[in-house]
Amino acid sequence: MYKKKDQHKIPKAFTVALSFAILFWLLIKLSKEYKTVISFPVEYVNLPQDKLIQKEPLKNIDIQIKASGFRLVNLKLFTKKIELDVSKTQRKSTTDYYFLLQNQLLEIQNQISKNYSIDYLVQDTIFLNVGTLTSKKVPVVGDFDLSYKLGYHLTKPIKITPDSIIVSGPQEQIDTLQNMYLQKLKIDDVSESISTTLKIKEASSAINFSVKEAAISGEIDRFTEGSLEVPFEIINMPDSISVNTFPTSLKVVFQSGLNNFNKVNTSSFKIICDFQQSINNKLNYLIPKVVLKPSYVTSVKIQPDKVEFLIQK
Repeated sequence: MYKKKDQHKIPKAFTVALSFAILFWLLIKLSKEYKTVISFPVEYVNLPQDKLIQKEPLKNIDIQIKASGFRLVNLKLFTKKIELDVSKTQRKSTTDYYFLLQNQLLEIQNQISKNYSIDYLVQDTIFLNVGTLTSKKVPVVGDFDLSYKLGYHLTKPIKITPDSIIVSGPQEQIDTLQNMYLQKLKIDDVSESISTTLKIKEASSAINFSVKEAAISGEIDRFTEGSLEVPFEIINMPDSISVNTFPTSLKVVFQSGLNNFNKVNTSSFKIICDFQQSINNKLNYLIPKVVLKPSYVTSVKIQPDKVEFLIQK
């Protein structure tokens, strides 16, 4: 059977000829000289060791370049980084400095290559905020949200290791920095001792610290309640005065973990009554206050909370 020839098929010779024509046209076009603006990334060099750039500076500078199309295509594909020498800045104020790019035109030209001609610098000035690099030791502070199972509690405050770290950065930021904070720790129904590590939160992108985390430990124990009769001491009483008190000792109700409960005795507590305080406030009784107790004892209450006294004549 006769097969009809495809009259719309483009001859192969024509396709080849067209491809060569387009190629020659591109070669002619790219060989001509053009001007175009290219954005160059910037790196600031020769910054003194005791200085740092406090605020993020300009990251790119735009330069109008004159060159052949071939060279411009190559430059756009493989953009070079421009180094700007911070030692050549001019000072405007204590922390403000600036570059006059026109003064560094020769250095910029040499970095780009003599094959390209700088026609125009779009930015004429670059501003830098330069501060003094300083360091100091800052406490590490935790953010703990713990809820305990009934009867359980910490036997002593949670320990953070290290409890402080050295930070460095711009002096104006370091001077106002009081603490470095840990990521929040939230645990529910705590009944076992805590041992974990937490990251130290970044205070500012300009502040550097080598220690990035801290170890957290806390001893948990089951607590029970106990009570003791404890004598008290009267302070700030004139030597010429003698008093009788009612009662002569006080009941101390306390809570302690089971592991330390047997360590608690009457000598574990010191209770004082300030005689002069009562006189100054025209009180006819003394107010007892616990001034010494073991770290593993919590929730201390004194019964009664007032001590009657009678001055002897």
